[in-house]
Amino acid sequence: MALCVGAVAAMVVTGLAQGEDVSPRAGAEVLSVAVTVGVPGTTVTSPEVTAWVEPTPEPTPIPEPEPMPEPEPEPVSLAELTPSVRRGVLVHDLRTGAELFAERPDQPFPTASVVKLLIALDALDRGAAPARDVARMIATSDDDIANRLWRTSIPRRWAEEIGLPGLSPPADPNQWGDTRMTARDVVAVYRYVLRSRHAGVIVPALEGATPTGADGFDQTFGIPDAVGAHQWGVKQGWACCYDGLRVLNTTGVVDRRYVVAVLTGHDSATGYPRAAALVTDLVAALTPLFATS
Repeated sequence: MALCVGAVAAMVVTGLAQGEDVSPRAGAEVLSVAVTVGVPGTTVTSPEVTAWVEPTPEPTPIPEPEPMPEPEPEPVSLAELTPSVRRGVLVHDLRTGAELFAERPDQPFPTASVVKLLIALDALDRGAAPARDVARMIATSDDDIANRLWRTSIPRRWAEEIGLPGLSPPADPNQWGDTRMTARDVVAVYRYVLRSRHAGVIVPALEGATPTGADGFDQTFGIPDAVGAHQWGVKQGWACCYDGLRVLNTTGVVDRRYVVAVLTGHDSATGYPRAAALVTDLVAALTPLFATS
């Protein structure tokens, strides 16, 4: 500090000697110092000189960077893809709340094993089965566990609880796979599951879906085969035949952000391998909707 004040005082003395205006500016801190001026061979002490120190200016604030906007999803069309496949499709973005794609989302389809999501909620809510049994039912699509936990009141109870206007119970109350739902209903079920107190059981089971089901059926069609490196959790459904149609449904959550429901019906003459490949093609066409960041 002494060196700084001396330097300031020296500048003031120099300014006075040269006739400059050295009046203090507004806000200057006034100091009184005695200045010693050295000249070769002599030392002269000046009278006390009044000096001032300019206030340190406040730093200019750096503005916060503007948040990057969400990238717009690429447009998607299934119009020319697998025209022979009857389908109801919906993709919902959990982060923004937007429906990114919809094609006949309010058309009811047989759920097949997708209804096990409701069976799981019901069983866990009532404490009717150990969590490990419910998780196995979801991950391996185990029909024996579903048969044991099924109650004929499940469709109506959970349609009212969640709000599923397109759900209709099976004509035969014991045939749980005949329960009909729309793609929009299925998305609503997933949204309910993800925020429910049972998410800790159901979500890991969805993400741990086995390559083959308990009955040996290949569960990798649709979402698992189509989304590549994206993270997924799924509940698949397959059955033959409803109204003369072979049913293959792929539903789930991609990157824990996008809820995907693809419900399909195929002519019963179409074998399962071919039908499964067509469902995978449909989901592959939807993948541009899934952000990579």
